[in-house]
Amino acid sequence: MSASDPARTTSGWHRLRVVLVARPGRGQLVIALLCALLGFGIVLQVQAVRTDEVLATARPEDLVQLLDSLDQRNTRLNAELTDLRGLRDSLVSGQDSERAAAAELAARQTELGILAGTLRAVGPGVVITMTGPVTASLLLDTVQELRDAGAEAIQIDEVRVVAQTAFVARSGGGATVDGKEVGGAAKQVVVKAIGEASTLASSLRIPGGVVDSARTDRVSVSIDEREQVAVEALRPLRAPDYARSGS
Repeated sequence: MSASDPARTTSGWHRLRVVLVARPGRGQLVIALLCALLGFGIVLQVQAVRTDEVLATARPEDLVQLLDSLDQRNTRLNAELTDLRGLRDSLVSGQDSERAAAAELAARQTELGILAGTLRAVGPGVVITMTGPVTASLLLDTVQELRDAGAEAIQIDEVRVVAQTAFVARSGGGATVDGKEVGGAAKQVVVKAIGEASTLASSLRIPGGVVDSARTDRVSVSIDEREQVAVEALRPLRAPDYARSGS
């Protein structure tokens, strides 16, 4: 190599830098695109090889679990696709959209009526009988446990329980629910709740829960799981005094 070789090398790098910094021509863009595609293909090939290696060395139970996961995902995606197609078809047809909207509105009104206590409700659930000095705090704990367990409608004696229901201890003992005395002279309170019967019953029987607390207060509790419970007590619909629609 002659003494002028370093200068030539420097000159070559200089020309390459000038080419890269200068505005690229059409040929340079094509070469860059081909290089990018080649790199992308190499990455995909490497990932495929790695995946094959993982599958080849995986245990049979792992492969079964992976296949089951893929099947579940495929089933879920197919269900979502079916729902989306149904929604698309209903939107395409104006008449179907109107019927669907009317049905949805009716369903919403029923749901809200049950939650607000303005409609009767029937369904599976539990009937709870409390005998003894039932307190307001015990009734409140019972309602909270039932709600946490998924109760959709609750009635205490002849009082429908809703979000605004008030539990107050009476000065002479006992309790009032929304201003009405419960238990009566027999000191027996009946609570009806609609929901998953076994779940509701289990929520009351957990250690330290309602049943244990009632036993400490000398109150006996019996829980009857039924396939159908009727919550028939109604709460009058009252217009709000202050709240107004924000729309």
